[in-house]
Amino acid sequence: MFKIGIIGMGRVYDYQIEAIRDLKEIVVPAVCDIDEEKIIKKPERARFYKNFHKMIKEEKLNAVVISLPNILHYEVAKVCLDEGLNVLIEKPAVLDIQEFKNLVKISRKKGVIFVVALHYYFAKEVQWFKKKYDEELRKELGEITYFRAGFFDPYIENGKLKSFAKSLNGSWIDSGINALSVIGRFIKDLKISESRLNFIKEINRDGDTQAVVHFDFDSFGYGLIETGWVYGINCKLSRYRFENPKKEIILNHSKQQVILKEGNENQIIADFSKTGNRLVNHYKGVFSDFIRHLKKGSDNVDFAYYIHHLLFDAISINGKIKECS
Repeated sequence: MFKIGIIGMGRVYDYQIEAIRDLKEIVVPAVCDIDEEKIIKKPERARFYKNFHKMIKEEKLNAVVISLPNILHYEVAKVCLDEGLNVLIEKPAVLDIQEFKNLVKISRKKGVIFVVALHYYFAKEVQWFKKKYDEELRKELGEITYFRAGFFDPYIENGKLKSFAKSLNGSWIDSGINALSVIGRFIKDLKISESRLNFIKEINRDGDTQAVVHFDFDSFGYGLIETGWVYGINCKLSRYRFENPKKEIILNHSKQQVILKEGNENQIIADFSKTGNRLVNHYKGVFSDFIRHLKKGSDNVDFAYYIHHLLFDAISINGKIKECS
């Protein structure tokens, strides 16, 4: 049984707790949040803390889950790792690549596990298609030659940014990493060719309201990821085209479905829409995987570094066009 404390009881906390209820190997003896009113949301036998320093000092924990505003991730994770605690940290783990390297260095020095909770990696439709493609469909479809992902949230209404979204560091930081968690499962050599991010100062660290990022891969592959808060929709999709030009696969992440498109015909070939809340399903995968890492003494640092690097590269080259420079 692993004793895991939770630091931060924000927007994903309810999904985390519900997911943990189905996992017999995890118990949550303590939770922490600066908002004392959230004590009503703690597990029945858990102790509530307002100060995470006090929690990790007083509780005998195997690990902590860090689910704070992104800007707080680095400092809190650094303290927990220095104290010899295993850490599962929400995505994005940090807000620049050097911070990521620092946390990995501390975890290795202290001999503890550092895992990033890339929850879309464990979406049921993604898991199903990855297995089906590797074992069967690759022969029929060939290699991926093109992808297009759109991850959209309705966080701007009537021209006004919803208050909670100010701490998310923009649509690209918040949702781009989700799209990369999915695309990165299928393509291991993504390189950013161009990016377009529209920034506003109202968002923490001047985040964006919409982004379009273009990628190259292999010798001829091409793709793009779009994120945005301005369209008034809540929709997450990723599309894939292959060497076989007659067929396309659509992963409807919002509905937990896999769709095969042939010409004008769409056929649902896998449907997980009735298996429960999609985010609870994601976090069941996250926590099951974290248990596996704790048992094996492993981590997901290599993959997490890969997609964080892409996440920050898109920001650093924003607006640059090689052909025009």
